[in-house]
Amino acid sequence: MSDVFLDSSAVGYQHRVRRLAVAVLVVFGGLLARLAQLQLVNGDELQEAAVRNFVRTVRLPADRGTIKDRHGRALAINRPSFDLYVTPARVEDIDALLSGLRDVLGLDELDLVRLREKVEQPRGMWRHQPFRVAQDIDRQRVALAEALRARVDGISIRVRYSREYPEGVVGAHLVGYLGKPRADELQGENEGRYTAESMLGRFGLERAWEHELAGQDGFERHAVNARGVKQRGGWADRAMSDTVTRQAPERGKDLVLTVDIDVQRILHKALARYESGAAVVVDPRDGSVLGILSKPSFDPNSWSGRLSKEDYRAVADNPYLPMLDKSVHSYFPGSIYKPITALAALEEGVLDAGEPIDSPGSYEYGNRIFHCHKRSGHGAVDLNGAMAASADVYFYKLGERLGIDTQAIYARRFGLGEPSGVGINGDAPGIVPTKAYHDEHTKGGFQHGLALSTAIGQGDVRTSPVQMAMAYAALANGGTVFRPRVVERIETDDREVVQRFEPEVRGDLAATPEHLSAVTKALERAVNDEKLATGHLAGVDYGLIAGKTGTAQVRKIIRGHMRQSVKRFRDRDHAWFAAFAPYESPKVVVVVFLEHGGSGGKEAAPVARQIIEAYHQQIEPIFSTTAANEVRRRR
Repeated sequence: MSDVFLDSSAVGYQHRVRRLAVAVLVVFGGLLARLAQLQLVNGDELQEAAVRNFVRTVRLPADRGTIKDRHGRALAINRPSFDLYVTPARVEDIDALLSGLRDVLGLDELDLVRLREKVEQPRGMWRHQPFRVAQDIDRQRVALAEALRARVDGISIRVRYSREYPEGVVGAHLVGYLGKPRADELQGENEGRYTAESMLGRFGLERAWEHELAGQDGFERHAVNARGVKQRGGWADRAMSDTVTRQAPERGKDLVLTVDIDVQRILHKALARYESGAAVVVDPRDGSVLGILSKPSFDPNSWSGRLSKEDYRAVADNPYLPMLDKSVHSYFPGSIYKPITALAALEEGVLDAGEPIDSPGSYEYGNRIFHCHKRSGHGAVDLNGAMAASADVYFYKLGERLGIDTQAIYARRFGLGEPSGVGINGDAPGIVPTKAYHDEHTKGGFQHGLALSTAIGQGDVRTSPVQMAMAYAALANGGTVFRPRVVERIETDDREVVQRFEPEVRGDLAATPEHLSAVTKALERAVNDEKLATGHLAGVDYGLIAGKTGTAQVRKIIRGHMRQSVKRFRDRDHAWFAAFAPYESPKVVVVVFLEHGGSGGKEAAPVARQIIEAYHQQIEPIFSTTAANEVRRRR
């Protein structure tokens, strides 16, 4: 019996040993599997994490590219900025430090008390973290700080780049400004490209061409001990042996524009006495933008990372909306739209340029009366007379003959109803109304009378100054619709061309030369006709200008009554003038828009004349002696 008991005990013991062995094998198997995972699968990741424990990476900001005008003059540059830092752990004599900084920076007693606290309070590894004492100090203070650094421990000077805009408010909407990135901009495709301290393009060309201008930041890596102090030699060199210690920053590319800063200054001066508006100058031969300006402006130097509450409030509280780029925003165009209606009528065969059409002071259509700006009317006028006098009823009748959808076809040929392609600040498409548009957006749907309002650039028509500049460029150059070209080329710091942008054709008016000639002749009469020209204030004594006034109605005309004059800014009409010069061989197109500026003929036309005269005198002599003699002969 005892033998049986011993046998059963031995068997039980063996079972327990086997179970223990299996358990040990399972545990060791798990450990081996985990070790294999750590070594083979996650090895690189863990190695990187280990390196991060003793490797500090210092970001080396890239130098942002320069923005230049067509002659190479800087519109946006990087200026070296010097910041003064103090590292608490390195300060040996705090009294000497404070005394020296008081002299260098002009600190008062309260500043010194706060600075002492910042030096004395940090503990542990935080004592090795430098903090900024002064930002963007001038060269004289930099020299004094360097002299102090030779005598006192704990001071360092760091160089960074600040964006500077030499022209300030002149052309600020075009160039733009920089700002800190939002949280979402540090993720996705930008992850690792930017940090919370980076500066990104926030407006204008700075934003549109961010990736070309920004460049690529570099880095420097070095070993540190547990307190964050930089280490060299021994274990530090061995630990860093397989680590990339430095990658140089890659400077951003430069933008060279088609814009001439002298033209920008001309526009700025011409609009000086007006609260709000825009002006655009383009070369009709290739679509190059020579000048583009919005009013009121803002100072991009203040908005690029150094915005004070006062500067922000000055812009935010301005009722004329400085941050709205009015050169690409859409408005009622008024009568500067009439050449589009005229060309459509000629092309569709519903008008002969020499056909006299009765143009009284009003026109009754359906249950509405459509008024002319001249209450007494203009009598029977042909296209030249109608364009010169801006006879509304003449164009109402053309709108009736064409219908709204046919008008829309020709408006779209001019590039209206879609973004101009200038590529900055919204670039509004505007509105080219059709039957379908009114059925969807107008109470009661489409009514045939809406075609009459459309014909004179009212109703629901919306265009931007840059769109109208390109439309008039197409009239001036014989029918080619260009995309407005602002950037001429991208180049490196040593002027090696990376990419060149040639003129880009968007479309063609597909109009017969005779019809285009008839419309441009009518535009010449709108400036130079001695009896009828509403745009005579744009005329010059030494050449012929072709152009059209526009007074875009903002308030509705009360049936049967004249429009009442109003003094409040928001109730005044928009004033437009669109022109090209010289008439015989156009070299420049000028569009002036004065938001709520009043009369196009009285207000916008003289501004356009000022711009054209300044361009002729300061930029390029566009009028010939022959042209001057022709003007004298006519007059």
